[in-house]
Amino acid sequence: MKTMYIPCGETVVYESLATDHLVVDGCLRVTNDVRANSITGHGVVIAGKVSADDIRVDEVEAASVVCRRLLVKRVETPELFASESAAASCCMAASYVETPRLTVAVSEIDEVKADEVIHLAAKKHSLFGLLFLAALRSLLTALIAKIKSIEVAGEKHIPVVGKTSPKGSAREAGVESGDVETPEQEEPVDEELNRVVNLFKLARKNGYTLRLIPGTPEQNAPRFDKETGKIIRPAA
Repeated sequence: MKTMYIPCGETVVYESLATDHLVVDGCLRVTNDVRANSITGHGVVIAGKVSADDIRVDEVEAASVVCRRLLVKRVETPELFASESAAASCCMAASYVETPRLTVAVSEIDEVKADEVIHLAAKKHSLFGLLFLAALRSLLTALIAKIKSIEVAGEKHIPVVGKTSPKGSAREAGVESGDVETPEQEEPVDEELNRVVNLFKLARKNGYTLRLIPGTPEQNAPRFDKETGKIIRPAA
């Protein structure tokens, strides 16, 4: 059977089901596995395991879901594997989810393995609206990341004017080598020298002359002679 249809308002029960295209507008209950190329409709699928390329129904409840693309309103499963994307406009409850791109509004997931996770506001979304919002959110995220990377790259490559390389990069930038100013290294201030110079200027201004004499300050210090009661100064 290539295409199987479950009408709205009907509940169909199978032990296992395999078909090319499955359209579910009612309720489908399968004890074991459901296998199809595509599962679409506005109904409910309850099965042991659901395996298909595309799953687009209102609600899926299964022990395991394996697909390429999942687009539902509600899904409840212990494990979900979607090789391309998985999206739930209303609620997703799972123990383990593995997919490159996950879009959810309200979720209760124990472990997620995904390259991109998009959380939408908990509002009423149609399945088409969910896809549109997910694509828009993903595009905005990519643009923001690209802008930030450009800004960071620009900060790392800010040109510095005044620095030249041995190969003449300054001339290539339109700056002549003679116009490049190199900062002069300032010599450290010698406080002792400044003190001596100031003393010399002060002595000359007041009619005195500074003279260097041999000996240390202790050797040239005057001493007091107790016998004569006079201060004896060393000979100049």
